[in-house]
Amino acid sequence: MPYVINKVDGVRIYFEDGGGDGPPVLAYTGFGDPLEDAKDNPLVLALAPDHHLYFADHRGQGRSDKPHDTAAYALRTRVGDTVALLDHLGLDRVHLLGFSWGARLGFAMGEHASRRVTSLALCGNQPYAWDPSWPAVPLLTSALDAAQTGGMQAFVDALESAFGDELSPLARERVLANDPRALRAALRSAMVEGDISADLTAWRVPCLIYLATDDDMYANAERAATEIPTARFLALEGHSHLSAPFEVDQVLPAVRALIAGAERG
Repeated sequence: MPYVINKVDGVRIYFEDGGGDGPPVLAYTGFGDPLEDAKDNPLVLALAPDHHLYFADHRGQGRSDKPHDTAAYALRTRVGDTVALLDHLGLDRVHLLGFSWGARLGFAMGEHASRRVTSLALCGNQPYAWDPSWPAVPLLTSALDAAQTGGMQAFVDALESAFGDELSPLARERVLANDPRALRAALRSAMVEGDISADLTAWRVPCLIYLATDDDMYANAERAATEIPTARFLALEGHSHLSAPFEVDQVLPAVRALIAGAERG
């Protein structure tokens, strides 16, 4: 299996080279999602014909190593995972497409490793401290607490009860494959990491920030787009945090324009 090692702590990161011709695009999934979710994503599939695609599992998810220590999920360390991957692939820079948890990592790349990203297309997250009052935070916290004794099935039961709907069989299979202790450590790290950047106005990386208008993080994401000089903001009406990553009609032209503009410099 293809792995790269973060030399800071020895954690192995699983990745796949999706192949293709054109500018390199590295896609990251959301919280608890394996890289297969990115490979199946309709937006990613639409980019496949004219881009070279790469995929990686976040530490703590998929086939990457799953440390249980909260400190192992510090954003700078997670940025190191991506930098190690790019070094291994021989890529000086890459266009990063991040969904939710992957978008949070994308913001961190923009702050701590900006010269390694040609552009950032970030869906469903923001670069400021997480707000404990967002409904998703206590939901995930309680669901992961339940999973510590009841396994990932307890996590799935809690989510389905909260949303009043059942996961698809494939989504259920992928969620159940997670390590509840690793996910809880990752979430705890996120809750204490604070703002990613002290000065977003200094950024020069071309960015597309987009998310559903009813997303808890909407106001913060919109604020970030006004502070980053090179950012464009796209609001998705009629979507939720869970459905926004699958929007193609509105997002694909914006992502293509972002990548083309960044390639021209």
